[in-house]
Formats: sequence, C-alpha cells, structure tokens
Amino acid sequence: MPLHEGTGVVRDYDDGDVIFHEGEVGEHLFVVMRGGICIRKGAGPVIAVLAEFGPGEMFGEQALIDRRVHSATATAVGETTLAVYDRDTFLASLREDPEFALRVIGSLASRLRTTSERLQQIATQHVLDRAEMALVQKAVLESEID
Repeated sequence: MPLHEGTGVVRDYDDGDVIFHEGEVGEHLFVVMRGGICIRKGAGPVIAVLAEFGPGEMFGEQALIDRRVHSATATAVGETTLAVYDRDTFLASLREDPEFALRVIGSLASRLRTTSERLQQIATQHVLDRAEMALVQKAVLESEID
C-alpha cells in the first residue's frame, strides 16, 4: 500500500511536545498534516535549529532507513497533527510506489544540499574570522612598536 497521509496512525501534539529526542532509535516516519515541526540539535545554551517542517512534509526517515538514532530532537510548533508510519509500512511503500521512493530520495537530497550550503557558509565565515583576527593582532603589534 502506498504511503499517504490517510494510511498512517494520526496523532495530535500540543505546542512544545517532543516527538522524538536526539539519541533515540528511529522507529517511525512522520508526515505533518497540520501545524509544524522544529528540528533542533544540542542542549543548554547551545541549541541550533536544523530544520522546520510544515504540512505535507516528512521527517524521521533518515534514522528509519539507516536504523540509527535520531541526530536531533523534533518538537511540535503550535497544535500539530502527524501521520505516523512504522518501518514495515514505510519499506512496503518504497517497494510498491516508485513516486513515493522518489519523494523520499528528493527530500534527503534536498537536506543534503542544504547541509552542504550551510557547511560552506560556516567554513567561509571561519576563514573570514581568522583573517580578521590576524589583522587585529597585526594592528596591535604595530601599535605596540610605535
């Protein structure tokens, strides 16, 4: 059976409810039907928002595919309704529905592209920060000599 919003178990979440925690084993794929999801990584004062998902978008498939733990925490944003699919339903849908398989691959490719772009921005900023620091140090040394 193809994976559609109507074939999953429908679950409602309140604003701020945790869907899954970073480090938990991924056992489900989620499709946002209503509301939103924020994916965050880290704890305490250092938390980075990695992604946000709205109606029609899926998440959780990475941990489900590679059978590893979730790399971040998913939290409901506003009143949220999700269609939740177990691994067997997900895998059957991949086998039976090539269009769905392409949607999953497209979703993963899009996230990989976004991650690559973010890494490029971080690397560029790091180089600029180091260059700025070197110029400041040079200016300080020159002012001490004068």
